[in-house]
Amino acid sequence: MKRSKIRELTKSIVKYDELTTKDLEWIFSNLSRQELKLFMRLLSKEIKDKTVTASFAGELSYENKKKITAMFPNRKILFKRDDENIFGGVRFEYGDFVLDYSVSGITKRILNGIRENL
Repeated sequence: MKRSKIRELTKSIVKYDELTTKDLEWIFSNLSRQELKLFMRLLSKEIKDKTVTASFAGELSYENKKKITAMFPNRKILFKRDDENIFGGVRFEYGDFVLDYSVSGITKRILNGIRENL
């Protein structure tokens, strides 16, 4: 199977957010080992590109969830409560980008700035 077809397959899996056991059986029986490795690599990249992880501390209100959903249209958003690492605020991870608006992230940036200037 060509790389372009494997890429289309991964995009459709992520788009419809569904992979049944029948689909898995077809993939394992029709793809070679090398193609399976390529499939897994492309699938993980596609999931990473289409998914936003919003980490927050405490409870997130319905209005805030709606605002976050509006900020990232056409992406699946995973809301993750992380009280230990984020003391307040929110942290977004999507693709290779990280937007850190948490108290701990701001504190780390301030401390790193002080260390660099000493």
